[in-house]
Amino acid sequence: MSNHTLIAVTSAAARCAGADDLDEFWNLVQCAQPQFCAVPADRWPPPESGARDGARRAGAHVMAPLADPYAFDARAHGVPAARARRMDPQQRLVLGLAAELFARARTDVRRPGTRVATVVGVSSTDYRAVSTAPLLAAMTVDGALGTGTPGERAAVRQAGARAVRPLTGHTMPGVLPNMVPAAVQHAFDLRGPAFAVDSACASSLTALDVARALLATGAVDACVVGGVYTALTPEAHAGFSAIGALSPSGACRPYTRAADGFVIGEGGALLLLRRLDDAERDGDDVLAVVEACGSANDGRAPGVMTPTVAGQVAAVRAARTDGPPVDAVEGHGTGTVVGDRTELETLREVVPDAAPGSVPLGSVKAVVGHTMAASAALALVKVLLTLRHGRWTPQPADDAGWHPLLEGSPFVVPTPGDPPARVRRVAVNAFGFGGTNAHAVLAHPEAVVGRG
Repeated sequence: MSNHTLIAVTSAAARCAGADDLDEFWNLVQCAQPQFCAVPADRWPPPESGARDGARRAGAHVMAPLADPYAFDARAHGVPAARARRMDPQQRLVLGLAAELFARARTDVRRPGTRVATVVGVSSTDYRAVSTAPLLAAMTVDGALGTGTPGERAAVRQAGARAVRPLTGHTMPGVLPNMVPAAVQHAFDLRGPAFAVDSACASSLTALDVARALLATGAVDACVVGGVYTALTPEAHAGFSAIGALSPSGACRPYTRAADGFVIGEGGALLLLRRLDDAERDGDDVLAVVEACGSANDGRAPGVMTPTVAGQVAAVRAARTDGPPVDAVEGHGTGTVVGDRTELETLREVVPDAAPGSVPLGSVKAVVGHTMAASAALALVKVLLTLRHGRWTPQPADDAGWHPLLEGSPFVVPTPGDPPARVRRVAVNAFGFGGTNAHAVLAHPEAVVGRG
């Protein structure tokens, strides 16, 4: 076996704002209806009126939320109630996704003797903050983590007394990132390795690269791969607002002239991977084939969060240096000014010879927001469903027009009402702050060279 081993996607599951399962997700991306709204009242309060830096604060109170990130049928998953109450919603989400994933698969890879790994992109630890905040507040009051006036300490002590949830034996395993993939192994009795991958917004596609390597070397027989993200505190909103990454207008408009930042979304997606030869031998339903996957880093960029064309091109070259051209690109497409410009410059460099306007381009973030570690997983599911149905999905139209770098380029962003393009091979980008860039190519099984 080698790194050129073809990998089959034999099942998938997805959940995000506006979609509770795979079928609803496909309907959502076909309709191209953005799911952005005010942060639900049960998450955290809106900014005070008259607060300084009002535009950014407005952007910081918009998201694409799951209806209830805490929803979980503990009994259906065999999870004791005491443990379920202390489980990170990301663990709950991944278990629901895994159940759908295995239910949709034609071949049950959970049979004895099969080595099944789980590799999940996880970058958020919001639930750890939720679970340990009362303890930290109490330590602050006692002076262990700092000082304060007697009045401040009394106020914190009084608030903490109302909010304290005692730590239990389930608290620590309930909040550790590695327990997200580990929860899948435990619930479904899988015996392969399980670990979380964190390369920020590139986490899910990095996880795919890791999973492909595990399968190509024969270390495992199947792999559950994907990513999850929930926003339970305002930490991410406040942080991204502070660096100007959130959209003040409250919408994510990738590759448009009006792009002014992204909207944070919640969700997750999983794919079930097997070696293509094994899947075909067992009569599996092959949704798509992973033809190539690779990653690279920006290295010493102008800033630790500044994307570079050189780093992104390196990821594309790491994935593939030859092979048939792609029919479409599912871009990283965050809708930030610097991010979109850099990605479009990269795409023009790596796809220089195609006819103008011949390659459809899009980003699922325009509909479901930026789901951080889960963003590439949802992009991958969008792509494999596109390949399954044979047509590219549109992106919401924008009156402001498209980015100047699209003019005269091979790329075009289809919108609702445009004739759907037929696609058989699609590239996927994911670029994480910190410099990790990842690129993959998925193809329809019949389009794989030498197989139809």
